[in-house]
Amino acid sequence: MLEGRLRRMALGFTKPRFSPIAIDFGTDTLKVLQLSLGDAPQLIASACAVIPELARTDVSSRAAFLAETLRGLLKSQPFKGKRAICSIPAFQTLIQHMELTKAEHEDFDAQIGLHLIQRFNVDPSRMVVRNHCVGKILREGTTRHQVVCIAARRDAVMKYIDLANQCKLEVVGMHSEPMALVRAHPLLSGRDTGPGVTCYIDIGAGMTKLIVPHGQELAFAKTVHAAGDHLTRELAQMNGINFDQARNLRVKARAQQTSPTNAAVGSQGGIPQDGPQISDAPVSESAEPEEVSVTIESLIDELRLSIRYYHSIFPDRPIQQLVFLGGESQDVKMCQMIARSVRVAARLGDPFAGVDTLDSQGRSGGIESYKPMPGWAVPLGLCLSEANL
Repeated sequence: MLEGRLRRMALGFTKPRFSPIAIDFGTDTLKVLQLSLGDAPQLIASACAVIPELARTDVSSRAAFLAETLRGLLKSQPFKGKRAICSIPAFQTLIQHMELTKAEHEDFDAQIGLHLIQRFNVDPSRMVVRNHCVGKILREGTTRHQVVCIAARRDAVMKYIDLANQCKLEVVGMHSEPMALVRAHPLLSGRDTGPGVTCYIDIGAGMTKLIVPHGQELAFAKTVHAAGDHLTRELAQMNGINFDQARNLRVKARAQQTSPTNAAVGSQGGIPQDGPQISDAPVSESAEPEEVSVTIESLIDELRLSIRYYHSIFPDRPIQQLVFLGGESQDVKMCQMIARSVRVAARLGDPFAGVDTLDSQGRSGGIESYKPMPGWAVPLGLCLSEANL
């Protein structure tokens, strides 16, 4: 046995295989992550920085902030190599379900291009378009193909590639956030207790993404314009404070809900026995009705419509679990409110549950391994994604 191990070492079979450096250009946070890939993925390095308010609303300020900050983050942690794989931000991505007919020997490209022109007034030749056939449905006696179209402006994609090149990185892949979540699904679902279908609700700062994977294939995707920054602006207006002050208040409130002292929850966790459960997060014991903001109401409405639409395509594969992801999902009370509204079992996602987050010196590389880190699902998925450039 020892001879075999030494022989494999001599042949280089035990050499660690590093993922490309994953860069998540989010609305609220710039995140950078790298893993050592294998049967048990291991954290190599991670770093993040909060994006200030001006850089959220001004294009030139955002580009300047991302370029300068990315250089600093890369130097701050022991990232390996120069290969990078990046996300296309959700707020710059168009996601649309389409029902298409398909004649023999005809592909969907022409129909999708016409749909983009007629419905969204965009030139498909100026877009990077990816189509995902997810199923078929019989409507009015005609078989229609269900296709998820994910598109982004070509010039926007090139700007992120150029930005990474300025930091002396070689971009080997660009992926939408929904597809990154699909790639992360095997690790995210590692603690699932059954074969039921999972709907991921990734609540970010600028957008919320609803993603349903079937294994490693995308089955449903939707973006919703109701997310953290909308809640922050509601709070700022209500209390007469600025955006940054309101954001800090919300961050502190979320931290208290997910603190280690509040992490242990019983199986019912204060939620009625016949209702949904969020098992990985603290649950409010209060029975008092809570005021629902306009943003949360919009998100609940979209989730109900999305689940209904998904079930119309896949009636034999119902959604049996919600998994909350994204930095905003650390607002546990909000997640409980959403889960109760659709009466589906729910939990808080933990992207690093299946990752060894300690290096050889016992450091966690900036990851708080004592609690779920749902905001890191997209960069995790990028590390697991293929090079496509």
